[in-house]
Amino acid sequence: MRNLNLAGLGLLMGCIAVPAHADEPAPGQGCYGYLTEMVRSSDFPYRDFTTPERLKLLIDRDDGEQLSLQLFYETSGSGIIGWVRYDVPEQALWNVSIDPEEPQALKFDPRFARAYASCLKAR
Repeated sequence: MRNLNLAGLGLLMGCIAVPAHADEPAPGQGCYGYLTEMVRSSDFPYRDFTTPERLKLLIDRDDGEQLSLQLFYETSGSGIIGWVRYDVPEQALWNVSIDPEEPQALKFDPRFARAYASCLKAR
C-alpha cells in the first residue's frame, strides 16, 4: 500500500507546474539556455556567491519584450543572489537587485544575445 501511495504522490507531483529554469531547456523554452550563458558572462557580482557553472536562472516574467530573471544557486539555505532584467529588442541586460527604478547596465558577451535572438526567430 505504501508503494502505491508513493506512486500516486509521484504522479501528482509530475502534474504540478513549476517555473522554467533558464538552464534547463523545456519544449518551447530551449532559447532560455542562452540567457543563462549571457548572465554567466556578465559583470553581475554573482561570483561573490558561486561559480559560473553553478549559477542558475529562474524566469519570473517574460512578456516577449522584457524578461525578469532571478539569479540563484543550489544550497541548503537561501541561494538567491539577485535579479536582472533583459530587454530583448535592445539586447540590454540590467542589474535590478538594488533598485529596479535605477537599474545598473551590465556588460556581457554579445554572442549570447545574438544567439538568443536567432533562437527566438527560429521558433
